[in-house]
Amino acid sequence: MKNLDDFEEDIYKCSRCGLCQTVCPVYKVTLNECSVSRSKFNMLNGIIKGDLALNKKIMEYMELCLGCNACKEFCPSSIDAREIFTAVKAEYKRKKPALISPYLIFKILLLFAGAGFSLYRLLRLDKITNQIFRGTDKLLFKRILLFNTLAKKNLKEKKKISSSKNTKTKKAVFFKGCFNKYINNDSECAVKKILKNTDIELIEKPFECCGISLLSSGEEKDFLKVAGKNLSLIPEDCDYVLTDCASCSYVLKSYEKYLPSNITPKVVSILDLIKDKTISVTGKNIKITAHKPCHEDSDFITLIKNIKGTDYIEAENFDKCCGFSGKFALTHQKISREISKRKAQDMIKTGAEFILTNCPACKLGLNQGLIETGNCEQTVMNVVEFIAQYCRIEQ
Repeated sequence: MKNLDDFEEDIYKCSRCGLCQTVCPVYKVTLNECSVSRSKFNMLNGIIKGDLALNKKIMEYMELCLGCNACKEFCPSSIDAREIFTAVKAEYKRKKPALISPYLIFKILLLFAGAGFSLYRLLRLDKITNQIFRGTDKLLFKRILLFNTLAKKNLKEKKKISSSKNTKTKKAVFFKGCFNKYINNDSECAVKKILKNTDIELIEKPFECCGISLLSSGEEKDFLKVAGKNLSLIPEDCDYVLTDCASCSYVLKSYEKYLPSNITPKVVSILDLIKDKTISVTGKNIKITAHKPCHEDSDFITLIKNIKGTDYIEAENFDKCCGFSGKFALTHQKISREISKRKAQDMIKTGAEFILTNCPACKLGLNQGLIETGNCEQTVMNVVEFIAQYCRIEQ
């Protein structure tokens, strides 16, 4: 990873105009000038000049960021704040490395989460607690309701990925991600169902997490280890590296910045493979809206609009951050909940039955917002889950 000095020119380019302030979701909630990119660039400029030290306090300000990169899109100089802050975190972690591998801790937590969710579903505790805590004002109970949105399963797993392999002409390695692997595999089941009758053979490998939490936290050593293992598992003759998550796609494509890799052209969303298909709802007309994840770089909104038998209602700020962003939702809970609440209020105004997105963390953020508003009438789903459960695709 790069060092802070490598971005000296970019930081110097910042005119301190304050346009980033108008789009920063964290600033809109906190009104804290130190949450805005221009203020952080002032601090980093001081470090480069030797007037300030890269210390714990400055790192707290670097962490006060969702990584949505809305500031880059609005910046006259197109400065990539997310990349700069990642490099700063990595430089700090090199000087003060963790005693225990962050990824080891993360993986242990995932294993416990997987076992916990399985037991939780077996005992049907999600249905019981939903009845008891619905509409609660207590934070602990709201956390349980959010936990329940992960526990709920809608699609059954197919033991066979596909039949008639001999008719397949293309190969896709499926990068299923942490949520599918450990917590809820609804999206994985949807992908398999959608591709069942296509000419694509779906190949599974024992991938690690994509590493987004390690990358965004500046855990360089662990990130490179995870990225290296994932790259080693991808066959050279595959046509696609398939994902169902915008964040996974973003990180897989970023591997080439840190390690020798030629997989970027092959990384595609399942939605890219069906965007030209005719997709129709089976049954009644359905009102839908959508949230575009910060890491989404495809035009999946157009695919959603083209689903026959639906009324698409565009939400205000549909392409703005949901406020979750993994670790941020744990370390800055109050800010995260407020951003999610404002997001949910925009979604509720549409009157849509379903809110569709393309990222499991965004599903959490949207559900967190709905719970904060006390309005849980809308259903949040990954687009592929919605298509697999409620639609048919003309092959």
